[in-house]
Order: sequence, then structure tokens, then C-alpha cells
Amino acid sequence: MTVQTLFAASHHIYLGNAIWYLVIFAILMLLVKHYAWGPVSNMMEKRRQKIIDDLDSAASDRKKAETLANEREAALKDSRQEATKILSDAKENAQKTSSEIVANANTDAASIRKKAEEDAKKAKTEALDAARDQVADISVAIAEKIIAKNLSAEDQKDLVNQFIKGLND
Repeated sequence: MTVQTLFAASHHIYLGNAIWYLVIFAILMLLVKHYAWGPVSNMMEKRRQKIIDDLDSAASDRKKAETLANEREAALKDSRQEATKILSDAKENAQKTSSEIVANANTDAASIRKKAEEDAKKAKTEALDAARDQVADISVAIAEKIIAKNLSAEDQKDLVNQFIKGLND
């Protein structure tokens, strides 16, 4: 077969064959529409709807995540403020307690100082009273001895020295 015979055979299309091809094509189209196009369209529609739902769900989840992040940030900020407040309260309480302790210590020291001064005054008064009594006793003893005998200057010195020795014993 030559190229001319093939080319000439292809130009001879019969009308019966053309109608037959059209009928078969129409039947195939109906079968494809009924068995393939519908299920494929339904599957594509379901997939489209699933993608839309997934996008909506993702957007919703993103908004929830942003809300949670904002809430966590607010809670963190509140906890920081609360921690700062607790620290400032603790410092204030420590200063107040320190001031009270210092004031109490000063009051105690003042009362101890006052008592010590009173005790010192009392001891001084007692010492002076005891010294007066001793001086009076010494004076009486000296007067008795002087009255008992007339003393010379040397006798007086001896008498005083003896009395002083008696005090040391």
C-alpha cells in the first residue's frame, strides 16, 4: 500500500459509519456522566467541602490559639504584678518590723540606762550614808579619846593612823 491509497481511503468516510460513531459517542457520554461524572463530581464536591471545613477549622483554631496566648500573656503580666506587690509588701513589712525592733531596743536600752542610773544614785546615796556614819563614828571615837586624855599632835597622828588601820581590817 502506498501513501496515496491510504490517503484516498481515509477521505472516504461513509455517512453510516459517522452516525454510528456519534451514537456510540453519545451512549459513552451518558454512561460516563451516569457512572463516572456523578461520583467524581460528588467526590470533588466532598473534597471541596472538606477543604473549606478544614480552612474554617484552622482559622477557628488560630483564633482560639491567639485568645489563649493573650490570656496567658495577661495571666503572666498579672502574676508579675502580683509578685512585685508581694515583694514590695515584704520589704515594707521588713522595714516596719526593723523599725519596731529598733524602737523596742532603744526603749529597753533607755529603761536599762535609767534603772542603772537609779541604781548608781542609790548606791552613791548608800555609800555616802555609810561614809557619814563611819565619819560620825570616827569623830565620836576620836572625841572620846580626846576627852579621855589630852593629846599632843603626835598622839593625834597616831590615833588617826590606828583608826585608818582599823578601817582596812
